[in-house]
This record gives sequence, C-alpha cells and structure tokens, in this order.
Amino acid sequence: MAYDAQEIESRWQKEWSDAGVFEAEIDESKPKFYCLEMFPYPSGHMHMGHVRNYSIGDAMARFQRLMGKNVLYPMGYDSFGMPAENAAKKEGGHPHEVTHSNISSIRSDQERMGYSYDWRRFLATSDVDYYRWNQEMFLSLNEKGLVERRMAPVNWCVDCDTVLANEQVKNNRCWRCGLEVVQRDMAQWFVRMTEYSDELLDELDNISFPENVKTMQRNWIGRSHGVHIDFPVVGSDSVIGAFTTRPDTIFGVTFVTLSPEHPLCEELCLGTKWEEGWRNLRNECARMSEFERINMLKEKKGVFLGKHAINPMNDEEIPIYSGNFVVSSYGTGAVMAVPGHDQRDFDFAKAYNLEIRQVLIEKGDSDISSPLKQAFEGYGPMVNSSVEGFDGLSGDEAKNSVIATLKKKKSGHGTVEYRLKDWLLSRQRFWGTPIPMIHCESCGIVPVPRENLPVELPLDVVFTEDQSGNPLESHNSFVQTNCPSCGGEAKRETDTMDTFYDSSWYFMRFCDANNESTPFGRPAVDYWMKDGVDLYIGGIEHAVMHLLYARFFTKFTRDSGMNEVGEPFGRLVCQGMLNAPAPYCVDCNSEYHVDNFDLDCPSCGKPLSSRLAKMSKSLGNTVSPEEMISRFGADTVRLFILFGANPEAGMDWSDSALEANHRQMFSLIDGVDTALEFSDSPSKIDDWLMSRLRASQKKWIEVMSNVSLREGVMVSHFEMLSDWNWYLRRGGCDRITAMSFLQGWIPMLAPATPHIAEEFWKKLGREDLLAKFVIPILQHDSNDIRVLALESYIKEIISSGRNLRALAERHSNNEITRVVIQTSPEWKSDLASEAISLHKAGFDFKEKGQSHVKSLAAFKDESTRGEVFQTWNAITVGGKKTRGKIHTWLEGERTLISEGINEVEVIKENSDFIASALEVDSVEVFSVGEAEDVGGKARISFPLEPGIAFV
Repeated sequence: MAYDAQEIESRWQKEWSDAGVFEAEIDESKPKFYCLEMFPYPSGHMHMGHVRNYSIGDAMARFQRLMGKNVLYPMGYDSFGMPAENAAKKEGGHPHEVTHSNISSIRSDQERMGYSYDWRRFLATSDVDYYRWNQEMFLSLNEKGLVERRMAPVNWCVDCDTVLANEQVKNNRCWRCGLEVVQRDMAQWFVRMTEYSDELLDELDNISFPENVKTMQRNWIGRSHGVHIDFPVVGSDSVIGAFTTRPDTIFGVTFVTLSPEHPLCEELCLGTKWEEGWRNLRNECARMSEFERINMLKEKKGVFLGKHAINPMNDEEIPIYSGNFVVSSYGTGAVMAVPGHDQRDFDFAKAYNLEIRQVLIEKGDSDISSPLKQAFEGYGPMVNSSVEGFDGLSGDEAKNSVIATLKKKKSGHGTVEYRLKDWLLSRQRFWGTPIPMIHCESCGIVPVPRENLPVELPLDVVFTEDQSGNPLESHNSFVQTNCPSCGGEAKRETDTMDTFYDSSWYFMRFCDANNESTPFGRPAVDYWMKDGVDLYIGGIEHAVMHLLYARFFTKFTRDSGMNEVGEPFGRLVCQGMLNAPAPYCVDCNSEYHVDNFDLDCPSCGKPLSSRLAKMSKSLGNTVSPEEMISRFGADTVRLFILFGANPEAGMDWSDSALEANHRQMFSLIDGVDTALEFSDSPSKIDDWLMSRLRASQKKWIEVMSNVSLREGVMVSHFEMLSDWNWYLRRGGCDRITAMSFLQGWIPMLAPATPHIAEEFWKKLGREDLLAKFVIPILQHDSNDIRVLALESYIKEIISSGRNLRALAERHSNNEITRVVIQTSPEWKSDLASEAISLHKAGFDFKEKGQSHVKSLAAFKDESTRGEVFQTWNAITVGGKKTRGKIHTWLEGERTLISEGINEVEVIKENSDFIASALEVDSVEVFSVGEAEDVGGKARISFPLEPGIAFV
C-alpha cells in the first residue's frame, strides 16, 4: 500500500465532516461522555504544546465512542485578552480582526490534525453572542448580592496598564508580561466568591482532582479558625480589631502592628511627628505586591504611630506600630504582636528594641529566666500570665479559656478567616466583556436592564502603538448614555471583565451552544454535565485561577436554578510539559534563546551548555506542527505525542523518535497488507493469535479507560504488531483468522492514528465508517490461558537460547550445530503442582510447610531428600531477598504446571521452529536423569525453566 499521508488524511477528514459523525445530541439510551480540553487563547498557529493537549483529548474522545458512549467533544476559543489588543496597536487595526484571523489559523491547524470536534458548537468568548451571556449572569450575580464595587489596594501592572487579581501575580510579577507589580488604590468591581469559601474547600474531598491541585486550592482558600480581639485605643473611641489563631499567647502581646494601608494609621498619627515616617512607609509598600511583602521582604520595617492600645485581658497599655510585614488583605490588617512566640514579631521586636515576653513553655521546661534566642512557636503550658487562672493551661484548653474570657468581657469572639479574597473582576482594558453598569449622578450606579443587553464593544476604535490606558474611556458614543432609572444623562462603566470570567462557564455553554434565549438550557446542561465534565485536560498552572473560578461559577449557577451539578469537572488530567533543548548557563542558572547555541553566556560570559526546557517562543526552542505534518502526516505526529509519555508526565522532543514512529506506521501498513493476501489455511497457531487478540483488547480497554495513553498505544501499535509478526514467523497464514484479528485490531489503532485506521477499515471491505463503530467486547475463552502460556514457554526458550548462544560461541572452538535442552525431573513438577493446590486453598507454608513436605512421595527417596527440601522452600517461601516462586509464577504458568505439562513433548513438537530460531541443525530435549547432563543439574531447578546448552 502506498502511503500518501496528506491525501489519505484530507480524504477521511472530509468523509467525517460530510457524514457529521462527531455531532453529538442528547441520547438517553447511551451513557454520555463529555471530553474537553481547556480551550486555547488564539494566538495564531498551533504550537506543539497545543498538539499534545488536543491529541490526548481526541484519543480519549475516539476511544469512548468505540466504547459505545455518546461523546460530546467541542472546541472554542478564549479570545478576549491583552495580546490581541497589543497586536492591534502594533498593526494599527482592531482586536476583533486580529482575533478572528488567529482563530482561522488555529482552527485550520486543528482540522488538519483530524481532531474529532463537534464544530457546530464552536464559540469564541469575544463574540457578542457569547459575552452577552457574561453580562446577563453578571446581573444575576449582582441581584444575589454577589457583586460589589469598592475602593481597594490592587495589583497594578504598569506595562499591561491594568489591574491583576492576586492569582495573576507570580513572584511579584505579572503573569502575562513578567514585569514587577505595584500597588494602587482604585474603585474596583468584585465578585464575592468568598461567600462560597467553605463549600469550595470542603468539596475538594469529594472530587477527582490530582492531590497537588487539591493542596494548592486548599492553601489558597486558607481557612483559619481563631479569635477576633478588640484592642481599644487609649484616649480615643477607636478600636483596633485583630485576628489570631493563637489566643493562648494573649499575655505575651507587647505591641500591636497595623498594615501601612490600615485606615486607622492616618487617624492616629495625623499632625504628629510620626506622620512623615508612616507616609514614607506606606509609599514604599505601595511599590511592592502583597506576595513580595509576605514572602520576599529583606527587612522588616515599622514606625511608631504615637498612640497606645489596651490589651483587653489585662488592661496593659501597649504601643501601636505600623509595619511593612502586615498586609491589609489578611484578617483585619492588624496583628497582635507576640514576639516571644512568633518569629516575625520576634525579629521586629529585636530591631526596634521592644519587649519580648515568654508566656508559653515547652512541656518539661519550667525555666523562663533566660532570654529567648528565638521565638517558641509551638504549644505548651501557659506561664507568666498576668491574670490568675490561666497558668498551666495548654493547647485547646488554653485557647478556649481565653476566648471565653474575651467573650465575657465583650472584647472578642471566636471566628474564621480565609486567605481567599473576593474575585477582583475589573480590568482597565478594551478587549474584554463590558461590565453592564451605568453611573448616574442622580441615581448612583444602575444596572443595564436585561432587555438592553448586550452592551457591545465598539468596532470603530483605532489602536496605535503610543496609546495607553483604556480606549473605551475616550469613546464618547460608548460612554455617553441615559440612566435607565431617571432617563437623565449618564455614563457607562468603562472597566471590562477579567478574562477568567469568560472561561468560568464556557463548558456549560458548550452543552447548548446555539441557544439564543438563555446561556444554556437546563435539560441540555443537566444531561451533559451530570457528574461534571467526564474528562478535563489542561495545565497545572490554572490550579488556583481558572479551576477555582469555574468551581465557584458552577455553584452560583446551581444556586440560581440553572443547573443541577455543583462541581464542574469529574476527572482532571494535568498534562506535563513538552520540552526541547535550549542553551543553558550553569553559573547563572538561566536558559537562553536557541540563537545562543555554541556561544558564551550573555550575562557572565562563560561557555553555554544545553539542557531541556519547556518549549516556548521566548526561548525559540519550539517545533512547528505544520512542518512536521507536511513531512510525516498527522497520524505520525499523533503517534509520537501519545507514545512519548503518559499525559501527566513531562515529554522531551526528539526528531529521531518522530522518525521512528513514522517507520512504525509503515510497519503497520506492511502488516495489514500481508494479511489481505492470505487464503484459507488454518493451523494450531491461529488459536494463539485469537487468544492474544482477546487478551490485548482487555488490557487496552483497561489502560485507555485510565487515560494511560502511552500504555494503550504500546498495546495497539507495538505489541499487537509484534503478535502479528510472531504469528507469521510461526507459519500462520489463514485468511479467516487474519480477518478476525484485523477486525478486532484496527479499531484499536483508531484513537491514536484515526486516518490510517479508517483506511485499513475500508481495505477490509467495510462500508461503514470506523469513526462510528462501537467495538464488540471479546469474551474470554476458557482455553486462552493455556494457549498463551504454551506459546510464551516457547518464546522464553528461544529468548534464553539466543542470549546463551553468543556466550557459547565465544567459548567454543568448533561450529555450533545443535542445542540440548534439559527440563526438570518429574518429581519437581509434581512438587510445584502440589504447592499450587495448597496455595489456592490458603495453606500456611511457614507454619505447616516442613511437616507437609515430609509426607510427599518425593521425600521417601533419600538420594533426593535434601534437594526436595531445598526445592520446596524455594517454591513456597523463598530466600532472604526473594519471594517464593509460587508468588511470581504467572497465571498461565501455574495452569501449565497444575495440568502437568510435559515439557519434553512440547519442545519436541516445536523443535524445528526452535532450531530455526536458534540457527542450529537440531534440538535434543530430555528430562534430567534421562540422559547425560550437559547443562548441570544446579541450573535446572524448576518447571518451565529448562537448561540450555549449545554443542
């Protein structure tokens, strides 16, 4: 068969499209399977990371169709965002044009790979028929009290000219452009996802996410049980509220620290000599992100604010400081400082010469006279309490006692705090969903009426490279409007929505993508989303952004009566990185662009080496899918991707591996072509081939169902081809057997290499499309175990013989002409069979084995008694470093031993084949004791492990 990948693949893609085979509709008679990859941002042509992601998803979608599932497998584009806006500035165009040009490119690439999407459900989040529903659901969120506009310190990226959510700041840098982030106070729109904090946290125990993703979300939500304590300010009506998880340290409080942004700071020091110091500290902190202040502070700085507060437990006056290590977003933005039992407070107290008081001791240590060298942050009995009744209490008893006293004094109460904050939705960018709110001087902020949706982005905005800020602000026809309440002049909100909002519900829109009256209909979403998206594939980098937002949104829509399911994703698979070589400097620990290969490090000047790094445009170590497809075809690329590593594992690019997979495609073609030339010629090896088919199908279904695609491809594209070649070597050439084998094998090729599989299917004379085929599950035959075990025995003899032949040739002066095979004596087979029977019955070999072996017939012969004991122990118990043979024998081997296989007869029946495989003239076989021992008795200890000697 001539293999023209371009012609074959294009032809079958058209056949599938014309037949609509991937178009999914609700069908209650079938189990559904919703397969989805995290939809891409359309930045242009696909890169190999995309190819890996979509090849995994497509293989699973095709597999589940073969299993008889009703598969929904859609594709769309997360098409809002800054890259399109920046590209429009560079080109002097409009983001809408840039976006749709890019969508055309990536969709063309996806179609060329043969991905089996239901393209009728296509969506792009920047299309008005999608983002109008963003606005509709924003109004629903607002009606439920889940939207709020307030002043807040926000993360600001100067380069991107917009606000970033906490989740979008990585190591104090913008997740998009990589530049450092600063803090600003701005009026912002928030979605109050903290209302769902407990459910988001608790439901992690009930979903099938990878454990590392669950851990990341648990840490991000960060639920802490503690107490809120009120510290009155001396000489003022103001009160400082502080949250702590360690009320048992209350008597060790020697000062209170406020975040520089805390509203009380200005009130406390305004007009005093301490005001300038506080303002300098506040301005310095404004240039740092929250992440930097929590994790990367080089120096803890603070200023005294000129006032004192009162510890409500003992009425002690303590100074009030403002410190750069306290952030406004956690707790109340104020902390009670306990330097004796918190290292951060200890460091600050040392720097500013503040009292360090020990009020807890480690159990067994009653000495508190020596100054602390570092904070004791553990739990232990309370000491040095300035109020009676607390010394000696520890742990929960100490905490509860302090909380009860504070509650009695009306100075505190038990509470729960979360690290999770409300979702900062506002973005000062053009290319996003307009927030449907109107600002009226008379009525305040008024929602856009639903009947006036959508609020559309203007398409007549001109973008230029020197432009900054949000173009919507200066677009009068967009901004100027009338108030829907009073009819007076008003202005539209010019902030747009964070693009993560778009991706927080798109998976539900796919269920009913062409619905023009609602975001999605209840029957459709409840059918396809039952138990969530069955398989969701994407990167680990979205663990606390997209995945958390999507979980929140699904719970909100559930509570709005729009869907039944509360968790969006059933099984989550986070695919590993695709890596390729890049120049690397050991001293700088940095990778550089591939243009620097064979050069010196641009930073330190030392010679560069090379190491594998994630494929990226910035390093230039990418590979063009278009080029690979044009050279090898889509099926070869798919096979390389899926066979290279299991989905969760990292994968290294290799030109030689790609070429090897291309050669494997030709081997598959040769195998099928050979089968089609057979006539009717049955033989004993036919049974083995069909047994292998049944065993392979069972294993393949198991590993594919578990998304172990590398193992699945190993079975379908390598092991089964190897089985076919073995069948041919053993003389198999029966047409009926070959056709039966191909009917079972070819569908298993389809998930990874669908085009060539469809071509094979047609060559069998099938008129139906393989893409529609449901694979019949082959039933196990009672004789399969024995048939497979016997052939494995022959294979093992040949494999061992080949290894030994090379050794024999080195030590022989004469030409090797024959091989002598010795099997174990009959009594050893009987001993093994007896052990297997006892093992099945649950016999205790350690306790009863020695006495039992003495009752066996083989034990009666004194000449073999010692060897009987030795063999029995080796079979049943094993040695210090090995288990008993009985534990390692495969099921098939046990069957052959139990049935009393006559190894000599089996070898004799296959002697010609063995002789040919080992390249000798003849094969002699006998049991130990029947003829001269040329192999050595010590090497012939167990059944099915014959000794082999070359002569």
